[in-house]
Amino acid sequence: MAGRRHSGSDGYPVVRIGVVCEGPTDWHAIRYFFEDSMSSAGFSVEFVPLQPAPDATSSEGGWANVLLWLKDHPPDTRVQQFFTEGLFGGELAQEPLDGILVQLDSDILGNNSFDAYISKQYGHTVSNPAAAEHRAEEIHTVLSLAARSQEMTEADVSRHVLAPAVEATETWCVAAFSPHHSDFESLAGQELVNEFMCALEKSENRAPKPSYVNVDKSPRRRSRFCKKWAHQSDRIIAGCPRFQEAHDQLRSLALSIAMY
Repeated sequence: MAGRRHSGSDGYPVVRIGVVCEGPTDWHAIRYFFEDSMSSAGFSVEFVPLQPAPDATSSEGGWANVLLWLKDHPPDTRVQQFFTEGLFGGELAQEPLDGILVQLDSDILGNNSFDAYISKQYGHTVSNPAAAEHRAEEIHTVLSLAARSQEMTEADVSRHVLAPAVEATETWCVAAFSPHHSDFESLAGQELVNEFMCALEKSENRAPKPSYVNVDKSPRRRSRFCKKWAHQSDRIIAGCPRFQEAHDQLRSLALSIAMY
């Protein structure tokens, strides 16, 4: 019945997390990789696509759609629409979410259009640091401003998992595929494009090329890849500290729900 929390096979409540991300390929990475990492931690998590739309099949997306979604859903609206039993009650109510994960790639740093938009909308001057940790911090700052975190209660802030991907969710894919531990968040630009495309081709039993112009953004290929390698989420935790941070936030949220 709508509005009632259901439990997983372990008896713990299923944690429902809405996802706001740049595009369909990011959605597949978030869904499959975090679903496995949380399952390994002992929690059942159901991810619900909010942005892009659940039926989106196009690879189109980007940072603007994430920030626009947050603008169109200010804190009060988010709480009422997603964290309660619904606006209409009864059978029409949707089962509420326990949290919202918001993803944005750090490879947007240094983009003139992005910098200008953030300056105009939030009065924040975007920096473009080199270190992965600082790049993630800058994206986290932007997401916090866009989510209007300062207007939320402490409880509602804890329900928002702001998840910078350094440099992109393709980084997570490379980490899941690779059996060798590495500092995957140091991959950027052409090197990341080549590493990801090589992993994608090998995963499909194809011979990789020496170099690639662009990352393949086919949602269907990405879904297959992420589903196939989701069981290696521990590799992503080991090689992508920012993924681990988001995982830890999701785990803390799940623990609080289980205790409640």
